[in-house]
This record gives sequence, C-alpha cells and structure tokens, in this order.
Amino acid sequence: MNKEVFNRDHILFDEKAATQEKAFKSLAKFAYASGFVSDENAYFEGLKAREQEATTGFKDHIAIPHCKSSVNKKPGLFLIKFKREIPWQALDQKPVKVALGLTIPEDGATEHLKLLSLIARKMIDQDFREGVLKQDDPEKLTALMDQIEFRG
Repeated sequence: MNKEVFNRDHILFDEKAATQEKAFKSLAKFAYASGFVSDENAYFEGLKAREQEATTGFKDHIAIPHCKSSVNKKPGLFLIKFKREIPWQALDQKPVKVALGLTIPEDGATEHLKLLSLIARKMIDQDFREGVLKQDDPEKLTALMDQIEFRG
C-alpha cells in the first residue's frame, strides 16, 4: 500500500459513534484533521449523499464509505473501528463495526476508484475480513491493510 494513501496514522478507534451519521462525522473529522479534505462538513455531506445512491455497507460488519469531491485534496484510506455496532443498510443487513473510509479527489478519480475496486476484491478474503474485525493492534492492522496492492 502506498504510505501516503494509508499508514498507521490513518487508524482511528472510535469510542462514541452509535449512528451512521455520527460515523460519517467521525470519518470527516479524522480525514480533515489528517489534511486529506479541505472542508470537513462538505466531505461529511458528500458521504451522506453517496450513501443515498447505494449502500456502502459491504458485508460481515464492514463498510467502505467514500465520495468523490473537490474538497478531497488527495487520495486517502482511513480505517475506523467502532466500539459500538453502527446500524447501516448493509448488503447483508448486519451492523457495521469497521469502516474503510476513502477520500477520492475529482482530479484523477479514475485511478483512485481503482483503490475502491482493490479493497472490494480484498474483502472477498475471509482471513482479511476477520483480521480487520478482530485485530486491535495498530501495527498488525497496518500490515493487513498493506496487503492491498495499491501504489497510486
């Protein structure tokens, strides 16, 4: 994985979020504080709008919230582990425990949508999904995410 897109500093353990809206707010605040988005609220609104198009809830308690927006300064991947299960209209109707949030800039979006595709493909791997869900060690989570072959 490209270290500018994802590294250990992109992992957040969220103790408070209990709703999808709060989960999106947490992701937006984290991406903004990390310097990946120029407008925290616009990114938050973009996440909500994208969710209205189709669920980003994958399966087995994992979601991949994202949006393509001009406020996204650079491509980024953020792993958020929620203390509480988040109600989500996921494909399998299970609540979400982990979100893999993406910032996708409007410029070069095609290349970075490739990252979304690579993540979705990696989600087929049961060992990967279980590791992301069960692991709480940031170093081990980073090693898991590094299995995604994105060099962008």
